[in-house]
Amino acid sequence: MDVLIYMFVFWLGWRIRGALMMSAMRDNPEKIIDLLKQVKEINDKQETTSDVRVEVEPEKVGNIWYAYAKDSGQFLAHADTLEEALKIASIRFPNKTFWCETDKKNLTNLLDLNNNS
Repeated sequence: MDVLIYMFVFWLGWRIRGALMMSAMRDNPEKIIDLLKQVKEINDKQETTSDVRVEVEPEKVGNIWYAYAKDSGQFLAHADTLEEALKIASIRFPNKTFWCETDKKNLTNLLDLNNNS
């Protein structure tokens, strides 16, 4: 019996909410339209800014540099230099910005490891 009461109260609340919403739209449609435009602008901004910056994990094999997305491991590009690989990645994925956080010591160690092997 309690379940039926809860279901009835839920249904009644749902109907009242719907009636209030329809009344607000009927009385002031411009306000609702402005609100929907604001929501659309926020969604458009999120779509254009989401996943824009990609940190790159560089790897040198022989004389070729490979660039991978650090978070997903996705292959981005390869070239003779790391800078060229990043440029090629930005051409392949024009809506993304690629960056590589590698200081000179780590880069030198990476080069030495690859040259010694």
